[in-house]
Amino acid sequence: MKIIRFKVLQNLIYFFLIICSVTSFHAQSLDLKWKVETSGKILAGPVVNNQLAFVGNETGTFMAIQLDNGAIAWKFETKGNIQATALLYDNLVFFESANVFYALKQKTGKEVWRYRLDFPAEKFKDASGNEHLYKLDPFDDKRSSGFLYHGIIYIGCSNGKVIGLNSKTGNLEFSISAKDDSPIRSSPLVLYDQIYFGDWNGVVYCYDLKGKKFVWTKNTYREKPYATFGGIATEFKPYKGKLFFGARNPALNVLSVSDGQKEWTYNDPTGGWIIGDPVVFNDTLYMGGSDNFAMLAFHPEDGKVLWKTKRTKNIYGKAVVTKDFVIYGGGNSYDPEDTGEIVILKRSNGELVYHFETPSSVFSSPVFTKSELIVFGSNDGSIYALEMKP
Repeated sequence: MKIIRFKVLQNLIYFFLIICSVTSFHAQSLDLKWKVETSGKILAGPVVNNQLAFVGNETGTFMAIQLDNGAIAWKFETKGNIQATALLYDNLVFFESANVFYALKQKTGKEVWRYRLDFPAEKFKDASGNEHLYKLDPFDDKRSSGFLYHGIIYIGCSNGKVIGLNSKTGNLEFSISAKDDSPIRSSPLVLYDQIYFGDWNGVVYCYDLKGKKFVWTKNTYREKPYATFGGIATEFKPYKGKLFFGARNPALNVLSVSDGQKEWTYNDPTGGWIIGDPVVFNDTLYMGGSDNFAMLAFHPEDGKVLWKTKRTKNIYGKAVVTKDFVIYGGGNSYDPEDTGEIVILKRSNGELVYHFETPSSVFSSPVFTKSELIVFGSNDGSIYALEMKP
């Protein structure tokens, strides 16, 4: 009888511990701290300093928002869409709007300099015959963000050039062209005086800044099965001699930093693009996909999938990865009336912790502040700040 009672007690304790663990795990919630409505949908991810969040929308309004209460500190109006995450440096905020590059004072929004690319604006017509400026096709929702290296801001351009602008003056210090002047939507990376970037035709480039020559180029696909296929449109992330990036391609091709040869390839079985920006944290690679609706965790050395969490939304942006969580946004690329979401997954195994639904898609990459706010934009034109609570 004592043995039976002991086993019953042991099972009750075990059951109690499971219940407590599950309850604690699922008790995580996201509460809205503040929300700012703007005049246009927000595809750009915000960037923050200690007091302000900086972000722009597709109607050309760039703004600074106070993190503590959501009050708008200042606005700056441009004449075109803003899609890329801005860059903060030396008390300035740098961003692009419709092929014009701006540097503003972070505190006041006062313009310090601008640099304009003079060439015909890219445009396309949708199925209804409506013309869309500064876009290459209906899914052209990502643009190049600047990369700072030795006082020069490197950025990809729609005219097929990567340019380098002096961060203090805005003067042009550097310019190279992709093959056939293919538009550049990827955000470049500079590593040991070599700059890496990809173009709209799926070609990756390595250029030596000191030697002033291309070190290698690599085609990431052989055939183009449909018109919107193949463009490289993410950040580049290095890790232990490997180069990670996303593209309009169901094959995630990981290249060698030194010579551009393939290190490994992951082929998504659904055929969905692996278009999310790469993040490496604690020797794990995290990337999101579009039509596979999945966030994936890889072993970066060999491409082994550690976990894959599938939901119902396309993922275009960059995840925030912390010690415990993977946080990202999702939306519907095909139905603007559908809802969006911010998702929190358990970093160790990809299990869902919580999600926060928005009225429209979230293709704006979230940022996680020092005060533990999740700040992001949505296609509904609003900027949200969420608090994570137990």
